[in-house]
Amino acid sequence: MANFDINNFAIDHVLRGIMTSSADGSLMWAINQITEPSLSVTAEKSEAVDAIGSTIATFNRAKKAEFTANNSLFDLGLYAAQNGVEKEIATDADKIITPAFETIAVPATASTPVVLAHKPLAAPTEIYQLKGDGSLGEKLTYSATAGTGKFTYDEDAHSITFPTNSTPKSEYFIQYEYEATRAVSVSGDAINFPKAGKFIMEVLGTDVCDQSTLIHAYIIFPNAKLDANVDVTFTTEGNHPFTIQAQQAYCDSKKQLFQIVVPDEE
Repeated sequence: MANFDINNFAIDHVLRGIMTSSADGSLMWAINQITEPSLSVTAEKSEAVDAIGSTIATFNRAKKAEFTANNSLFDLGLYAAQNGVEKEIATDADKIITPAFETIAVPATASTPVVLAHKPLAAPTEIYQLKGDGSLGEKLTYSATAGTGKFTYDEDAHSITFPTNSTPKSEYFIQYEYEATRAVSVSGDAINFPKAGKFIMEVLGTDVCDQSTLIHAYIIFPNAKLDANVDVTFTTEGNHPFTIQAQQAYCDSKKQLFQIVVPDEE
């Protein structure tokens, strides 16, 4: 059988990218909505010139490779890796302190308690009436006993009771913190940075002469590191950008920055 030898193929799109640990090969993070992928290879150039400044020879050094792309969706696992931390997942034993913004309405009978969606860590001290345009209006403050401009709070039932002169169906805004057993969290701090690992990206393509023949190419960065600089726009149209620096595999005699592998699918 002849050797498999492919030279060109048509690229469809990137299927996925993963980062694995250099220490044990375990998965660090994975994404599958990669758009606008780009691999840039650069090198510094030095020139030897003669007495009148004409170039005699050109020497290259400091070769670098950088991969940039966007993930079309905001990815918490990727963002955690860019900040050098791990995504936290809440459990019954390890709860995550979570903010709550809640809108509550005065019941038909104002003295009827309104149960909050969660149990606050601390008793609420103030709530605000919501105006028609969503801005905050009248403030009610906590009191152990009901009164004008005062609400009461039952810690055991985590419920609010409005003043008796409150207007039924009027809405109020309350904010508090609670311990969530179902939540995820990513923190950014000043001491942790992205960790190096092996980045592998899978690219789907087709044979240029037969589009029914699929090609799976793999771009491998044996010693890769996410850039800690990232700007995320929290809009519907915003993408999640990331940059991967290809570091020299120093203990590899080939000093490899990256490798493109196209296996035979048959």
